[in-house]
Parts: sequence; structure tokens; C-alpha cells
Amino acid sequence: MEPEALEICPYDPNHRMPASRLQYHLASCRKKNPKIAKKMANCKYNACHVVPIKRLKEHEANCVNRTAVDDEPFNLPKVISPSLEPNEKLSNTVNQILDPDVWNTGERG
Repeated sequence: MEPEALEICPYDPNHRMPASRLQYHLASCRKKNPKIAKKMANCKYNACHVVPIKRLKEHEANCVNRTAVDDEPFNLPKVISPSLEPNEKLSNTVNQILDPDVWNTGERG
């Protein structure tokens, strides 16, 4: 069995660990280095990618974990009830939020 490749800690370059332990190490090292951590940010495509805030946009644009799906805009279709005009409000019974603490209010026979 080949040894796992070592990753370098972004908070302290002297720290090297197997990739399988990186996420755990980052969490503890972030707490131990709060001044450095304030200047760093996590990549939205891979939480183990920690880069200086100033380089975050550049990193995310070129991140190896980024996929083509991430580039597609998220558009939801507009859904309008055919019985309502666009500015018409729904009835009060529809707008009421049920109390989550009330259970089984109907009686069984």
C-alpha cells in the first residue's frame, strides 16, 4: 500500500498531513491561529481549500472541484395561480401558519 500524499496546512506551512486528515486539522488549526484565520476564506467548491480572502474569487474561478453545473444560473419558473390576479392577496386561512406545537386536534371516536 502506497503512503497517502501529504497536504500542507494553509495556516502553518510547517504542518503536513495526509489528505484524509486535512479537514480535521484545518478545524483545529483555524482555532489555534485566529489572526491568520481572519484573513483566510474557504472555497465554496471544496471546504479543504483555504485561501487568502484577496485570492478567493480567483481560486474559485479556477478551482479543480468546480463543475459546469455550478456555472448554470439557477432560475425557477414563475408560478401564478390562474384564479388570482398578480397583486391579489391570498385569503387569511392560506396565510396562517399552523402552530407546530398543536398535534392531533381532531378527536377520534
